[in-house]
Amino acid sequence: MSNIHIVLDSTANVSPEILSLYPNLHVVPLKVILGDSVWNEPELCTAELFRLVREQGIHPRTSQPAPGDFALAFAPAADGAAIIMIGVAGGLSGTVNGALAAAREFKGREIYVIDSCTSAIGMVKMAEAALAMAAAGQPASTIARRLQTMADATHTLFLPDSLEYLHKGGRIGGAAVLFGSILQIKPILTLCAGKVQVLDKVRTRTRALARMIEELNKYGELAYIGIAHGEAPAVAREVYDAVKQQYPGVPVSLTSIGSCLGAHLGPGIIGLIFQHKCE
Repeated sequence: MSNIHIVLDSTANVSPEILSLYPNLHVVPLKVILGDSVWNEPELCTAELFRLVREQGIHPRTSQPAPGDFALAFAPAADGAAIIMIGVAGGLSGTVNGALAAAREFKGREIYVIDSCTSAIGMVKMAEAALAMAAAGQPASTIARRLQTMADATHTLFLPDSLEYLHKGGRIGGAAVLFGSILQIKPILTLCAGKVQVLDKVRTRTRALARMIEELNKYGELAYIGIAHGEAPAVAREVYDAVKQQYPGVPVSLTSIGSCLGAHLGPGIIGLIFQHKCE
């Protein structure tokens, strides 16, 4: 096994199958909070989260990993292993800053913290690249530089089904919610430098989905395209089929988001995460 360990935070929603294949791949959990109940994110699926929200009428919250969780994940560094931590976009969470603080406690050890500038399948793709490079004998410093290049070339679009969760989480004002609800405005959100911005506002969900796919045309040759959803499998499959038909030579994946992203974006969310090819 490589003496390089790859650490993801749980917003990547990496599958148990992938984790079982790589003993040097680890996950640091964020927390999901509903009233007085707290879960490590992998313990609470998105469907169960939304069910509890409907039943209890309480809006969910999230928190970044505890310092002790980072210390546990970084522990192999004390024995000389190199650690590469890939975290959710810094504009969405303090997870990367928490990882950097934890890394400073391992003075003189080789620990790299990468802000993925994305989440979900985008982080998984970076981890897969890192694992392949580590298996090929590449040094951790080279892998970290490659991951930063991938992060800079990764683009993330989200289409929420409703503005309710964004509003209750403090990410959009009440007037915007009322305006969007009355006129059925569907905002397409993007991550720019890791922070949420509005890419476009479209009058119907069908047109918004088409607009998201249209955005792919701006980036030339693509390395991969990922469709991620929050309890919207039928719509996600339609997007997947449309993307596969339009980009037959590009790897396309269909995955679900985890409960932390679900807590902020709500049920019905459709995400499009893709990377343009880079040197």
